[in-house]
Amino acid sequence: MSKTAWEFQHFVECKAAKSFAWAFWTDVSNWERIEGKAVEWIKLHGPFTLGTFGETKMPGQEPQKWRIGQIDLGHSATIEMVIPGALFQNEMILESISPDQTRIVQRMSLTGDKAQDLAEGMRVFETSAPQGLAKLARAIEAANSTS
Repeated sequence: MSKTAWEFQHFVECKAAKSFAWAFWTDVSNWERIEGKAVEWIKLHGPFTLGTFGETKMPGQEPQKWRIGQIDLGHSATIEMVIPGALFQNEMILESISPDQTRIVQRMSLTGDKAQDLAEGMRVFETSAPQGLAKLARAIEAANSTS
């Protein structure tokens, strides 16, 4: 296995049961709404299970292909995206803090033969990912309050 050239982790807490947060997050149509104009569309080609492929289309770009590379139902999943010479992994872990509060941990990493060459460019996620995770938590809370 290749050495990790870059990794980043952060977390948020949200006021929703872990099961509700998991159901919300694994519904990929919610990703598209949260991302807003940053994406044209996000598609999952099958159920949210191990090995299922998906695509994300950002404005002015070709669709980026990804797959669910690891899953522990109700607890965690890792989205993997192959970049020439590297593998980007985005792991989401949901931890129950109390019956109505969940911690969402996001771990991202880059490995592979060319990962070191790409590592500096990944640092943009160190600013954007926490903002995105905060948006996810707010969306889960808003959906939870209307259910």
